[in-house]
Amino acid sequence: MAGNWSAKERDDLILTTAGRNYEVIIIGGGITGAGIARECALRGISFCLLDKKDFAFGTSSRSSKLFHGGLRYLASGELGLVRESTSERNWLRCHFPNMVRPLGFVYPSYQKSKSTPLKVRLAVFLYTIISDCFSEFKNYRKGRIFSASFIEEFEPAITLEDPELGKMTIAGYYYDTNCDDARVTLEIIKESISKPKNPSCALNYAAVKKLIKNSTGRITGVSVQDEFSGESFDIKGSCVVSAAGIWTDEVLSSFGKWDPRIYPTKGVHIVVPAERLGIRNAFSLVSLDDGRFFFILHRGRVSVIGTTDTAYFPESKNLDEPWCTRHDCDYLLKTVNRIFPHAQLKDDDIISAYAGVRPLIRQEDARHESDVSRKHEIFQTEEGVVAIAGGKSTTHRRMAEDLLFYLVKHNLIKSFTKAEYGKPGFSKQPFKIALTRKEFDQILSVKNLWNAAHPVQLEYYYTQFGRGGIKILEAIQNSPDKGKSLLEGYPHCRAEIEYILDNEFAPKLIDILCRRTEAQWTIWHYKQSDLASAVAEIMADYYSWDDSRMKTEIDEYLKYVKNNVRFLNQISGYRKE
Repeated sequence: MAGNWSAKERDDLILTTAGRNYEVIIIGGGITGAGIARECALRGISFCLLDKKDFAFGTSSRSSKLFHGGLRYLASGELGLVRESTSERNWLRCHFPNMVRPLGFVYPSYQKSKSTPLKVRLAVFLYTIISDCFSEFKNYRKGRIFSASFIEEFEPAITLEDPELGKMTIAGYYYDTNCDDARVTLEIIKESISKPKNPSCALNYAAVKKLIKNSTGRITGVSVQDEFSGESFDIKGSCVVSAAGIWTDEVLSSFGKWDPRIYPTKGVHIVVPAERLGIRNAFSLVSLDDGRFFFILHRGRVSVIGTTDTAYFPESKNLDEPWCTRHDCDYLLKTVNRIFPHAQLKDDDIISAYAGVRPLIRQEDARHESDVSRKHEIFQTEEGVVAIAGGKSTTHRRMAEDLLFYLVKHNLIKSFTKAEYGKPGFSKQPFKIALTRKEFDQILSVKNLWNAAHPVQLEYYYTQFGRGGIKILEAIQNSPDKGKSLLEGYPHCRAEIEYILDNEFAPKLIDILCRRTEAQWTIWHYKQSDLASAVAEIMADYYSWDDSRMKTEIDEYLKYVKNNVRFLNQISGYRKE
């Protein structure tokens, strides 16, 4: 586990960072940049990871919260991508069990739907075979085919007959995994900077403004601007890597001439109470409007519906703020309400919504956004910056490994000092923060922590924090008042927030509620003000904020929450805080 990593020491960290010479400077603190940092750390290569906003600010906190193989990519013949993705998914499930958890999916076939019985049978069969064959890490369980009569008992909320689709014929059943994408990103970074004898660092709210070169034109570092102070400082390093995701074109064009390569597509998710749908598993569905694939994800007390897949080229050119629209919401609910007719979801059922943008590589032959491949590419600019883009969060380790091998092959960093460092799959190692539920329960017994919190909170601390959850429970045991809920009916407490502040470099309120926790999208939008005030008070004590700073932080966060559900303002019955 990483040691103390607090934004209290931000100014000291900047001074230390500016005084070192790093082997690799990484631009972008999403899951790809985090993966590159981990590849470097495991091989003793020093790095400096920088992000203009918070870690996982973009796509890496606004995904479907899945590590999955991509069942739908089978239809486009991308067997290699599915193979790669399922292999990485299985490794993550085995070595990060508290965070990456098995999730069963029902994939129904109706008489008149595009998902014919043959397609469903073939997809489930191939999905199982491809991910198991020659793999060290296997599927959680094999895929199966169920009859409509079995599904009627297995998932009674789903319709067995629809006027347009006809009768359900069969349903495929397979496993992928769910996760908290932002926390996985953060835990990777935490572990990467904690490696002994490896003076590396990670810094958020630090925007790279320009490259620094010597008289021969060789890169010797970058100039960085701190968002909080507005001051600039230089960081030394001869190898600069861009893992900027949807901002790749923006970053590379700021350094010199660059032809755009990114095709951004927006994905929207809406969140509703789980009991409104009454499902026990996740569902893979095909839209009644255009035949596109999307999910309903059973996620504890909520269900997540999404994702959409539409081209995203905002007139403002600002990729930082994608929002759910009225059209996005209606598109998803139309199919859901037909497949689950007893639910009839309305705007009053929507807990929250969020949107992210995928950094896909442009393809001239793609007819629709969904046809654009999720494969990744590595390329080098005339300025000497190496960039990686495309890909999926599930394959972040493989992407980072490929990037590191590229750097060595092109003599941009020194060759690996040990032979095993160059072996594909070397980094498929366990995460130190991770543990199984059995291990967690054993530690609770040894430390006598079973009564430190309610069983619901125990489960929450296990899944979200792993070994860090033990530290939170120890703090509650030592000071029971720190375990009291900050918002009735939800697990968040002072001990959790203080653990985050001590260990997870969160200088802003929005960092905690959007990315260190899942509070922004799992808690009703009209309850967010109360939670924001409670957490801001704890942060004010910790950082010595005055009333003005507290108000600024709360206002910034609530503006973000409102923007995510602003399409509801037009509807009668919208519940304001």
